[in-house]
Amino acid sequence: MNTRYKIMAGILLLFIALLVVMESAKSEELNWFPSYSAKAKIPLGTYVFYDQLKKKIDPQSTQEIKIPPFEFLSDSVGHGTYFFVNNEVSFDPSETKKLLKWVGRGNTLFVSATYQSHKLLDTLNLEQATFYEQTSLTRKPLLNLSNPSLKREQPYLMNKDLGSSYFKSIDTANTTVLGVYDMMRDSDSTKIQDPKVNFVKVPFEKGYVYLHLFPQAFSNFFMLEGNNSKYTAGLLGYLSKEKTLYIDQYYKTGKSFNTSPLFLIFSNKYLKWAYYLLLIIAVLWVYFEGKRKQRSIPIVKPVANQTLDFTRTIAGMYLENKDHKQIAQHQINHFLDYLRSTYNTPTAQLNDDFISTIASKSEESRSNVKQLVDTIITIRQKAEISEQELINLNTLIEKFKAKN
Repeated sequence: MNTRYKIMAGILLLFIALLVVMESAKSEELNWFPSYSAKAKIPLGTYVFYDQLKKKIDPQSTQEIKIPPFEFLSDSVGHGTYFFVNNEVSFDPSETKKLLKWVGRGNTLFVSATYQSHKLLDTLNLEQATFYEQTSLTRKPLLNLSNPSLKREQPYLMNKDLGSSYFKSIDTANTTVLGVYDMMRDSDSTKIQDPKVNFVKVPFEKGYVYLHLFPQAFSNFFMLEGNNSKYTAGLLGYLSKEKTLYIDQYYKTGKSFNTSPLFLIFSNKYLKWAYYLLLIIAVLWVYFEGKRKQRSIPIVKPVANQTLDFTRTIAGMYLENKDHKQIAQHQINHFLDYLRSTYNTPTAQLNDDFISTIASKSEESRSNVKQLVDTIITIRQKAEISEQELINLNTLIEKFKAKN
């Protein structure tokens, strides 16, 4: 090793030593990640809430749901309350439709999220907006409930600078205001000066939808501060204790389990920085060694466009060989790939469940979907097909795509 490499190695070791000393002396920062996971004990986790919920409510009347609502809800699901808490809960149109159909049978939907589903808000004639405090640098939320029996003379304070949202527009004929909030001004936490609606109740057919825009009310930090737990209890007071409480564990920003094989390394800050330094050293070694020994990079010609050749091949199959079955198989494969990418649905088994799922997500009639699937199955089973059968298959596929 020459003198140049020795000097570089000495500087690198000195840098590593200084970095390790600085990191070991550094205090652990508080993690304000909005997890809302039942197992998270960080400030914006919900460990305290779910721990208290188990003590107050009979465990037999609660059920944790770890799959999407679209998969969970069915005609066999009994009456109850579907409970969501997260920083953002965005139902897709199919999911919203199925949720509201379940609510319409006499059930309750409770969603506490800063950012609500646009489709759900549109259906209930609500408009959401984000509030920005312009008169003060302080953004500490003040909250209160509207019911006289739950309302507190002095509002509840979230002693942390946080942004929030409110209902800019509501359907006053059908919507009941249950709670308001404001930002603390001039260090005065004794009153809400400009109340903004952040908790509403909307009837939907035979059921009710409760929308709450301050999920931090269920966090560890909020519930352990002062008497704030009474505000959280007031929110839950609107839910029926006699019906089953379905608790969502799917729409969560924070994971409830560790999926990374490097979890042990990253959970310890010393191992984590040792891992980072190892990567830095490897990159530096590759850079300096490769710079001295790098070979010339050959010119790689771009891949030729084979679209024209592919088109000619398919045309030849049709004009010369009259291979209708092969062309039909290509059409079927492309169509099944379209279903997988558009509706996120597996196509390995073309059974009744597959037909029902595609009909529901595409809003196409079940009879039309079944006709198309039956045609595909029939063609797959035949060794040869006629030109008319190929035309019929193409017509059904194009008709389905045109509606979606």
